[in-house]
Amino acid sequence: MKKILTAIGNPILNVSLKKENEFEVMAEDIQYQDGIFEFLEKEKNINFLILSELIPGNLDIKKLIDKIKLINNSIQIILFLANENKEIENYLYAKGVNYIFYNNQIEIKDVIQIIKTDKNNETLELKQKIIELKKMLEDKNDLEEQNKISIKNKTETKNEKQEENKTEEKNEKLNRNLIYLLNNKIKEKLIKNINKIFFRKKKIKEKTEEIICINGTSGIGKSIFTVNLAKAINKNKILIIDFDILNNSLHTILGVKKYSEKTINKIENNSNEINIEELIIKINSKIDLVSGVNFLINSKHVNNSIKNILDVLSQKYDVIIIDTSSEIYLDYTKEIMKLCKFNIFISGANLLEIAKTKKLLNIYVNKWKISRRNFNILFNKYDFNSIDFSILKNIFSEFNIIGKLYTSSNYNLIINENKSGKLNKKLQKEYWVIYKNLMKINNKDFNY
Repeated sequence: MKKILTAIGNPILNVSLKKENEFEVMAEDIQYQDGIFEFLEKEKNINFLILSELIPGNLDIKKLIDKIKLINNSIQIILFLANENKEIENYLYAKGVNYIFYNNQIEIKDVIQIIKTDKNNETLELKQKIIELKKMLEDKNDLEEQNKISIKNKTETKNEKQEENKTEEKNEKLNRNLIYLLNNKIKEKLIKNINKIFFRKKKIKEKTEEIICINGTSGIGKSIFTVNLAKAINKNKILIIDFDILNNSLHTILGVKKYSEKTINKIENNSNEINIEELIIKINSKIDLVSGVNFLINSKHVNNSIKNILDVLSQKYDVIIIDTSSEIYLDYTKEIMKLCKFNIFISGANLLEIAKTKKLLNIYVNKWKISRRNFNILFNKYDFNSIDFSILKNIFSEFNIIGKLYTSSNYNLIINENKSGKLNKKLQKEYWVIYKNLMKINNKDFNY
């Protein structure tokens, strides 16, 4: 069983490793450099150390590795560097640090695979080459033996002896060269195979442009729409972000707890220590939820904070859907709308809701300076008493119209029974049509 120690300042990897039967995680994630030295002095049999350059301490990464190798020279180190630096990389390779990655370049599952990777294939290949080498040498020795017998049968003249000596010298030189060449070939092949497994750079996933912002008047059904849209979209990885901090209800609709007691204490006591990974709640194999991202936002730098969060998350997910608040005094709602490629504004289809929609859109367009063409209008809870759809399209002719959703009895069922499973076929088709219309209107390259 491989003994592993983590020191990256983030407990998530440590927790994931503990779930693997082949590993023995020796301690909680170490948070500072001196803690690494203290543990390695006590425990000499650590196989893998997973280390971040950013771990707090007085030593730079070169001196840190030197000291670790001085304590345990045989330890395998998986290292995460903050920035690309070939000079440091070459130094670390020379020190035996074979697994070097940059932040956000590798996922937890890949780290686990590196540790699990069995080198038996390379060992078997090396053994096979050695067997082949031995056979070649045996064949050569047989040939030499035959030559010796042949020479003995001849008259031992001075010239014959000289010729025999020359042959022996040539054979000995050939033998040395053969061994040298074969050893080098074996070594090169082995290094090449190891490099293929361990030194290939992980291809960084391209950022998704499918970041969809859901906004609209209060009580119109933004949260239910957000959840159902995520279920209807045929994508592998979807993230829902609940940015409606005043009335956030997505965790209730999806039937999950917000966060662990430990994370809640972090949020309440010191939000600066919260990592975005800690706020991701897994709903199923396709959908994840973040319900407290507002705690990561620096109120003095709202725009940069939101942009940085979306930049990180957009590399992990195919689609991000953001449920926002209808309150106009929240600065980050404005910034989210400006950063998202797709804005869906949900309105009702009666006179009261239309008046509220007009008022809110007027603020977004005239005060927040967001283009009318950035808004895609969807009419929710539509029924036979609603205003005729052709009239609605005429009223909102300056905006993109992506469709209407009929009133459904399933809405209450979804909320009351925390239904986070699949949609029925009829409802899924309605939402898929909405999504397809959104893509076609806003993205000419969209094809389905």
